[in-house]
Amino acid sequence: MTTPASIRLLPDHVINQIAAGEVVDRPASVMKELLENALDAGATHIEVDVVDGGRRLVRIVDNGSGMDRENALLSIERHATSKLRELKDLDTIGTLGFRGEALAAIASVSQFTLVTQPEGAAAGTEILMFGGKLQDVRDAGAPKGTDVAVRNLFFNVPARRKFLRSAPTEFTHIRQTFLLEALSHVEVEFVLRADETEVYRLPSAADLTDRIRDIYGGDMVGHLRPMNFGNGVVEVGGYAGAPPFSRMDREWQVVFINGRPASSPVVNFAIQSAYRDVLPGGRYAPLFLNIQVPPEMVDVNIHPAKKEVRFRRPTEVRDVIVEAIRLAIVGTAPATAKRGMPPRSSAGASNTAVSAPPPPSAPVAPPVVAGAPGMQRQADLSFAPPVPPPSPSPPGAVAVASSSAPWRDYRLLGRVGGLYVVLETAEGLVLLDPRSAHERVLYERFLHGLEEGRVPSQGLLKPVPAALSPAQMTAVRKHLPLLRQLGFGMEEFGGDTVLLDALPVWLADVEPAALVSDLADGLLQGARPSAQEWAKPFLADLSGRQAVALRRELADPELHALIRDLSRTDMPYTSPAGKPTVVLIGLRELNRKFARE
Repeated sequence: MTTPASIRLLPDHVINQIAAGEVVDRPASVMKELLENALDAGATHIEVDVVDGGRRLVRIVDNGSGMDRENALLSIERHATSKLRELKDLDTIGTLGFRGEALAAIASVSQFTLVTQPEGAAAGTEILMFGGKLQDVRDAGAPKGTDVAVRNLFFNVPARRKFLRSAPTEFTHIRQTFLLEALSHVEVEFVLRADETEVYRLPSAADLTDRIRDIYGGDMVGHLRPMNFGNGVVEVGGYAGAPPFSRMDREWQVVFINGRPASSPVVNFAIQSAYRDVLPGGRYAPLFLNIQVPPEMVDVNIHPAKKEVRFRRPTEVRDVIVEAIRLAIVGTAPATAKRGMPPRSSAGASNTAVSAPPPPSAPVAPPVVAGAPGMQRQADLSFAPPVPPPSPSPPGAVAVASSSAPWRDYRLLGRVGGLYVVLETAEGLVLLDPRSAHERVLYERFLHGLEEGRVPSQGLLKPVPAALSPAQMTAVRKHLPLLRQLGFGMEEFGGDTVLLDALPVWLADVEPAALVSDLADGLLQGARPSAQEWAKPFLADLSGRQAVALRRELADPELHALIRDLSRTDMPYTSPAGKPTVVLIGLRELNRKFARE
């Protein structure tokens, strides 16, 4: 029988290397910890140098407060920190770092040099460490601040070093981490160099839009809408991208919680929920989201690298985020709010008051549509009747009154493939999908009617019985009050049959029995714990089922009416299912394709 191994204490250098595995997993982690130390020290200028994707060198130089010799030596000890005194301080932590283990962990798996000097000191201090062992401490001449160089990361832990990726991959992680810190502290000047080549030089900025413009370019800012919403406890600021501007990954989605780059499952869920009905699956709009909550309402000590937090009232946080994004993306003003992110706290959150480009010129009013007098519209479209244009307007020209439309005026050019409509605008071309556009129009009519508690209905000349399956009947019976709110005159008629005597005016000419069956199927597929959670996906499904079929080509007056109705919706860019209603091709893009730029 094997004799059990005796229990013994691990040596300090082994403990440090194990701890390093929790705090430091790649060069980007090293840079993050050192950047946060620099920001906590009050730095206003930070330079980052990396070599070979950070595998050979990560160096951070800042002009922060610096340290005297005693504090410099303490800083490389495990669990030595100036930011925490007792356990209860975690409930009100106001700094980016607080555990006091980062420098010791980093130094244990690298060749580590620290040079620091506080303001007014006669000399600075230089500390040299090799694999966690102190090699030398000496005086050094240096400017105010701290210079930390981490060379040959994991040189003494081959098992960890072999898991490092290629230099380009590691630099991609470094770049993403660098930009997160730069976006959360716009008042600080940041410089990033890779292999002695300057990649970013970001001057200190007065507001977040300037920093976004420096990083992503002016086109990005033009697609952002300010967020400024809260309930007195949870406050949300920043900018949300307006659909259909999006991409296929989340690189443009940045979340700060009390100024700290971090996230939470509830935050991710809220973002997905807010964009669910306006973007197709797999597309992500740009988002710069800052959440401010009282420190005692958030636990920042649940992840070794402080990447994730936990909220004490997650449902409240979720609801405020969803509403903040919703209000931003259904609005039309560009990023001009004076509060993009709340002011910087002691945790280092930046003051990002916004001064962005001027708002667009006022839209033209009232709406006019070219159409023949007395034209008969198709009942299943249910568009408002067309209005003859004023005489000065050129033939086919239309002005739209809604400022949320992706155009101020347009000219109908024709159709492509019998499916899509081509419009000319002052900005270029607009390709429109009539079916998706009609889905959006119907969806918002239903939704607004539900919210206002009144959906206009039209009585049938003769009540129509509709037989359902037992499962369908159960679903209809459960949601009968909500169906009546939506304008359906419906009563139980014995067994598994309902009697339909009225329909919403927008569906007045559909086949009633088939519609009731579709309703019941939608109820079965879209069942939710509560009626309100059920309503939106159900209405989206209903709108999709009843929208104009692609196979029928609309007459010009019908198209004008549809375009006008789409322009009046809160979100004219996508269908309720997130499919594009329009594709915008700007003149600049056309010029580029024809080599005119």
